[in-house]
Amino acid sequence: MFRTFVAVCLLHTLLVVSVHAQDTLKLDLKQVLEVGLSTSPTIKIADKQLKRVDYSNKEKYAGLFPNISGSASYQRALQKQRAFFDIPGMPSNPDGFEMGQDNTFVGGISASLPLIAPTLWATIRMNESEMQLVAETARSSKIALYNQLTKTYYAILFAQDSYKVFESNYKNSAQSAQIIADKYKLGAVSEFEFLRADVQLRSALTNLISAQSAIDVSMMQLKSLMGVEMTTELIIIGNLKDLEKNMYADVLNVEANQLENNSDLKQLDIRTEQMKRTWDVQRANWFPTLAASINYQYMAMANDDVKMKDYRWFPNSNAGISLNVPIFQGGARYYKGKQLKLQMEEIGLQKQSLKNSIELQANTYVDNMKKLIDKIESNKKGLEQAEKALAISTKMYQVGAATFLDQSNSELALLQAGLSYNQSVFDFLSTKADLEKLLGNTFNN
Repeated sequence: MFRTFVAVCLLHTLLVVSVHAQDTLKLDLKQVLEVGLSTSPTIKIADKQLKRVDYSNKEKYAGLFPNISGSASYQRALQKQRAFFDIPGMPSNPDGFEMGQDNTFVGGISASLPLIAPTLWATIRMNESEMQLVAETARSSKIALYNQLTKTYYAILFAQDSYKVFESNYKNSAQSAQIIADKYKLGAVSEFEFLRADVQLRSALTNLISAQSAIDVSMMQLKSLMGVEMTTELIIIGNLKDLEKNMYADVLNVEANQLENNSDLKQLDIRTEQMKRTWDVQRANWFPTLAASINYQYMAMANDDVKMKDYRWFPNSNAGISLNVPIFQGGARYYKGKQLKLQMEEIGLQKQSLKNSIELQANTYVDNMKKLIDKIESNKKGLEQAEKALAISTKMYQVGAATFLDQSNSELALLQAGLSYNQSVFDFLSTKADLEKLLGNTFNN
């Protein structure tokens, strides 16, 4: 049994040596966030969305500039048009005579420019709201990633600290099992007590292996969120006990009613502004539009018996202004405006409902954090007492003043106290991370 413990320790040492032999990343929470917020695919996608909308806005601004296009055409007369005359005093021409040329070449350039375009102007102003919405959506993605990175980091600390608790429990079980094995060989204890110690040791080893698996799973999840290769070795720095020191100040600094940075509420505000801009676009459809245009062409017409160098080219140009006045569209614009007003009212009601829900969540988080502080203090005191109880029961068992069952119960109590303390600290930190996400204070963009 003691050899099993030595083998586990040796395996752990080999794993540590292997890790240090490769390129490793030693990260605390600040560094995890820095790497994750710079390399994660989520952030890259958000950045590309911002660029895409920026290009879309520039595309719409292009409508304010002249639209210039060139053209060229060629026509071949397969059968020319005929002209007939029937004028008194002039010879009649019953067969008529052909008009036009065999070949017609035309090349030109045309340009148009909107002079008065209310719909276009309103659409451009609407693009600003679209840009704001995409930017806020990107900020929301960053806040969500910040939250996931933070909670995964805490989960790794929880798994690592729990591993230490299971490791300590395994060491205690191994020492007790070795003592009982020696006594069993001397006939000082029964076979039942020997078997009981062996089962307890194997159970402790199973818990230790499960704790290591939990660390590995959390590490892979963190790598995925950070956008690093799965083969990259990570060493996460920190422990839950050190993070506990700042928890009281964190609770005192939290105000659950500060919702101005909540991303969902901000997105609803932007959508409301978008609806107003859409209404402006709809109203602009009622107004006249005025556009200027100019066209310049060069043309040549010639029969097949004329050489190309003898073609006669002549210009043709015109300029104009066109006015379009919308008069009647069957009431479509009127009812479209009614729809937009109802949508704005719906968004207002959704915002109020969402705000009430967020306030409830925020107050619930704060209340839970305050209760978890009391729970942490209780678990910390319980852990200290469990450590003392184990030390006392160990000495009593060594001198024969306690049974192995008393020793086992003390070890189990210490295991549970250690896990409960770690769980309560992790729950507090996880709740705090969720509250920061809800308030939108985790990432300022």
